[in-house]
Amino acid sequence: MDKQTLLSEVNLFEELTKEELMDVDAISEMKKVGKGEVILSPEHPAEHLYILKKGQIRLYRTNQEGKQFTLDILKDGNLFGEASTLTLTDYEMYAEAMTDTYVCLMSREEFERFMEKYPKITLRLVQLLSSKLNDFYRRSEKIALGEVRERILYLLLMLSEKSGRRHYGWQTVEMKLTHQDIATMIGATRETTSAEISRLKKEGYLKKDQVLSIDAEKAKTHLGLVIT
Repeated sequence: MDKQTLLSEVNLFEELTKEELMDVDAISEMKKVGKGEVILSPEHPAEHLYILKKGQIRLYRTNQEGKQFTLDILKDGNLFGEASTLTLTDYEMYAEAMTDTYVCLMSREEFERFMEKYPKITLRLVQLLSSKLNDFYRRSEKIALGEVRERILYLLLMLSEKSGRRHYGWQTVEMKLTHQDIATMIGATRETTSAEISRLKKEGYLKKDQVLSIDAEKAKTHLGLVIT
């Protein structure tokens, strides 16, 4: 798949014409990032806007004991890093490739000029940021206040809404996650997480065929919420 086709699938650029995409192509640099490579860290903070074109990126922070706490997992079409005066990640955050990943780098100066040329991009960026902040606050509250069981259900429900497919009430989680990944993301131990996932499978909330799936309506009822 060529660079312009990948760019057209990025949320921020999905409404651009072919000619406008060519402008993005001309001012951006495509880079392959290997699985496990850390792109951003407190020691190497963002100096560019990163456009995730293909792959998975994990955003996380660490506490004083060095324990990781995953804030989000980004898939194709997401943005992170620095964009003009807008910061899409903070300086204490790490960004790690969970798979072999392709990102597009654009300098702040180039992105500023691009927004001036195409004002509709600015509006689209504000909309994406608003959605991202709403997701973050909702997820933070559920993770901070819930028991491990509720945290797992909420996390997997959110991820299935982001990337999954619906089939007879079940939603797939199309992200490659280990029990340790899930444990890290909700701030629990792997042993506790694995035990709760086993119980949730027995109770019909989760099932695992080729991919993990969640009974969305059952999970929402248990959590007392509706994710839009």
